[in-house]
Amino acid sequence: MFHYYIMASSSHSTIYIDPSYNSANFRSEFRLPKSNGIYLPDMRILNVGIEKTNTGGTSYNILAGSYGVIDSIQIYSGSQLIDQVLHFSEWMAVKALLHSNNENQSVHRVLSRNKLGWVSAGDDQITVNTGVVTQAVIQSNQVPNQFNFVYGSDGTALTKPQNGGWLDLRQVFGFLKSSTYIPMNVYPDLRIVLNYKNAAKQIDMMKDRAGTYKTLEPLLVCEYEADPAVADELMRQYKGVAFTSVEHDQLQYVASAPATNGELAQTASYITKAFNDKFISKLLIVNTPEDKTTWVSGTDNTEIANQGSVSQLDWELQARVNGVNWFPQVAYTGKNRRMGMMVDAWGDMNVAYGQNLCGVAQGAAKVFVANAVDTMGQVDYTGFRIEEVVKELKLTLSRTAVGQNAAPADNAALRQALHLNIFGLSRKRVVPTSNGILVQYV
Repeated sequence: MFHYYIMASSSHSTIYIDPSYNSANFRSEFRLPKSNGIYLPDMRILNVGIEKTNTGGTSYNILAGSYGVIDSIQIYSGSQLIDQVLHFSEWMAVKALLHSNNENQSVHRVLSRNKLGWVSAGDDQITVNTGVVTQAVIQSNQVPNQFNFVYGSDGTALTKPQNGGWLDLRQVFGFLKSSTYIPMNVYPDLRIVLNYKNAAKQIDMMKDRAGTYKTLEPLLVCEYEADPAVADELMRQYKGVAFTSVEHDQLQYVASAPATNGELAQTASYITKAFNDKFISKLLIVNTPEDKTTWVSGTDNTEIANQGSVSQLDWELQARVNGVNWFPQVAYTGKNRRMGMMVDAWGDMNVAYGQNLCGVAQGAAKVFVANAVDTMGQVDYTGFRIEEVVKELKLTLSRTAVGQNAAPADNAALRQALHLNIFGLSRKRVVPTSNGILVQYV
């Protein structure tokens, strides 16, 4: 079913597209009508998120927000894949941190339902708590809750719509971000697919693990050129588009049982495959935790759960690109230096309490504020530039596992196995041919 209204200020019209296929906790698919000729790239999906089907409210993951329900997202022309993002929630989690604090507080927390945008003394109405003075600094609710809340089945009809977020697809697909328009004579069967996390993984995205959840039905909003003459001329002129795409690979660091020796470094080397024969401008490594006990307390997840990047003690990295060590030192090491390299490559980051610091004593230690317990040790990303065509990429990583034989239960977060989710930015282009489109790396 389609809904229209005409924009009075231009020849552009807006169309609301319901999913052609929607299965809760599985997949939503949108197909764009070919008859509209030319679409603008400012496509957005409304009502992305989750519905709690039992009573009692909860909240989304502090980083991923409502986007955490999506496992991967693709844009196709027929069966031809144009662009995609795998491990979408981990990618959008770091994208959220790459917004400024003011942007998160004023805009993105409202749109994505995340819980970023820190305040120093609780000026966020609804969640103002009584502050206490610690070391001459007033401490209050530094993590605002507004917009992050998810209402249960006992919530009012007016509040439940706040469960869903708003996703700008230009921030997801480089194909859309680089396009000035999308001609349907070149992409006659354009479709957008959202693959959701299964029920077990969705629980990791919410604070309340005892809750029952299902995904909301989203809505695609597009604009198209209503003037047939303009649309025909644009379709004749189209030559294709070059864009930046997100590539992904995953490695498992230390697959054995948690280490109990706190003196010997654990070193491992891996050769990645996903980036071979592609121009990679920059790389990002997310240390995703595997041990649920490190992000689960009773029936609740910690604020970041398994969507952030776990800080490790004495974390060292050397990248060998095309046979050459990428860092002049023995390894890319030191928390402040690594943060500097991350900012140099990926831009300014929002600040999270305990950023880049290792969590100790099972997370019981506090840094500056009481609510650092849930963020400390879970926001530590590795990022750097490459700017070359990769023929071979070898990563050598090392850490010191904390918690010796006498106390193997201590500091599980610093001894656990990790999934290294690696994201790289590559270059692609779409070229129209007489036999359809050609999608290639450049």
